Amino acid sequence: MCSVCEGAMLLAASGLLDGHFATTHWAFLGCFPSIAPKVKVAEGHPRFVLDRNRLTGGGISAGLDEALMLITLLGGTELAREVQQNTQYYPDPPVHSAIPPTPKQCPIPGVKPSGVKQ
Repeated sequence: MCSVCEGAMLLAASGLLDGHFATTHWAFLGCFPSIAPKVKVAEGHPRFVLDRNRLTGGGISAGLDEALMLITLLGGTELAREVQQNTQYYPDPPVHSAIPPTPKQCPIPGVKPSGVKQ
């Protein structure tokens, strides 16, 4: 099972991430306690997290790293290397910044910090 970015909120809301370590876009990390308190939020803003048969990714660009992990799991390391070469995925961004602190409020409309929907 795999999701990228805030797609993890769908898996979490359905209970499919209960008891699993997971990640999502940094702006949505604060939603896990309200939507699915049984999800274990991975520390350190990893680009992707593999916990047993659950693979979750951070923001959409992190999905590229996550996709290579998924290809590795399904087709092996050599296939993932071929995909990396064919897509010319060798990140070297022209700028560098840091992930800001996780917002205290969940940006999903209707979700209160207590987990009670409006």
